[in-house]
Amino acid sequence: MKRALAVILLTLLLAAALVACNDNPGEVSLGDTSSSDGYVANVPQKDYKGEKIIFLASGVNETANSEILYNEYVDGQEGQLPEVVNDALRERANMLYEQYGLVIEEKYIYDSKRHHGDTLTYMRDDLVTGAKSYHVAAPCLYDCAALAAEGILVDLLSGEVPYLDMSQPWWDQSFNKEMTLNGALYFTIGDIGITNKDATSCIAFNKDLIIEYGLESPYDLVDNNEWTIDKVIEMSKTIKNDLNQDGKIDYQDQFGYGGQYDDMWFLFYASGERTASIGADGWPEITIFNDRSVDVIENILELMQNRDYYVSANDYFGVTKWPSELVTKAFVEGRSIFNLSGPSSTEAYREMEDDFGLVPFPKYDKAQENYYTLVNPWTSNAFCIPIGLTDKQYEMVGIALEVMGAHSKNNLAVAYYDIALKYQKTRDDDTVRMLDIIFASRGCDIGMIYKWGGMDTMLQSLITKPAGSFTSTFESIKDKAQSDMEATIDFYESVQNKK
Repeated sequence: MKRALAVILLTLLLAAALVACNDNPGEVSLGDTSSSDGYVANVPQKDYKGEKIIFLASGVNETANSEILYNEYVDGQEGQLPEVVNDALRERANMLYEQYGLVIEEKYIYDSKRHHGDTLTYMRDDLVTGAKSYHVAAPCLYDCAALAAEGILVDLLSGEVPYLDMSQPWWDQSFNKEMTLNGALYFTIGDIGITNKDATSCIAFNKDLIIEYGLESPYDLVDNNEWTIDKVIEMSKTIKNDLNQDGKIDYQDQFGYGGQYDDMWFLFYASGERTASIGADGWPEITIFNDRSVDVIENILELMQNRDYYVSANDYFGVTKWPSELVTKAFVEGRSIFNLSGPSSTEAYREMEDDFGLVPFPKYDKAQENYYTLVNPWTSNAFCIPIGLTDKQYEMVGIALEVMGAHSKNNLAVAYYDIALKYQKTRDDDTVRMLDIIFASRGCDIGMIYKWGGMDTMLQSLITKPAGSFTSTFESIKDKAQSDMEATIDFYESVQNKK
């Protein structure tokens, strides 16, 4: 029934979008977003007569999906994009050719290291050799920060790329605000991409176990502003069954929460704390350490250090290359209440007999006003543009990105979020509501992305240290974090002063 509803919904939702992609995308302004015309890019009519626009993309392994072009799959291939999403990618590429004469081409790098790996090396070498082998890149967020701090990327707010308008709704405005340094923005995310959406963090819960053990509904807790770290800890302690009788709780047993060290990032961000934030002067400042963040860390460690009910995939790299699959398997088999999750994780729950739901990461306490959802910087790609292109190429890039962005807002985003995610990968209307909360609260931590002083890995290191180690551990890296950040600021100031 869901599949039938999805097809009907796709037809209705995309009908208006197709009108927006008319045969005359001339220079028009963004209209009323509630109108049947949908979103329209404010760019001139051009015919590039088959000229190529080349995207450099990267993925974690050989089975990674393209977020630029239609994916050709073989029978039985795992990790396929939903058909409606894949079709939207093909439709977008066809539109760009039919209306602007631009042919999208993709260079794809399988980069399992994700940051400071093959993608970063390729982009550096391309600049040094002057090859100019691509026009737009989509590396992981860590690489974006490294490349920006080396002066390799164009400031997207500078006007150097004609028609590129970062204020448009198809670009993520929350992300742009958090990543803008003194009026300069060097990489972005938005509806043009899928990877950044799949990198959205959330928690899956087993509805059958919630009922069996008489626990409160996570949905109700979210609605009543009672979904906090303390509540997650309390509920996770409910189950501790040593099924294989080996005297310890691990991924083969029944337990409360299955996760990995990334939970430290997600819970810290969800609490409203940040390793660094943009200050009133437009420049970043270190904000990781304060009285509240000390309490937050101790609260998080109460969950993550107790191996009686919290099972971390990081403990099992000696068992398999991808140990997160072990704790996910436990969740699918009904052996854990909670599981670290994300939109792409729901594919693994397809064969799950128990019912599951999704909720945002919890608040620190009930006094916290908002939920906050971290976009995983290791998983997510962002879009950036290299320096050194010609004026004509920059114009082509600006037009292409704006047209693709508007088209994606009308089509790809609808296919991904409203159809594939909400109606094909979820099992109840309450999860659909939760997804709206999760996606509305997404953001990034600039200190984690730039890795000043290794603050991101420092947070995770606390998991294996005695309780109360946060203060001394931060003190050991504080000066380096500050000097690293100041070096970044000095570089950007020198670049901006030259303009």
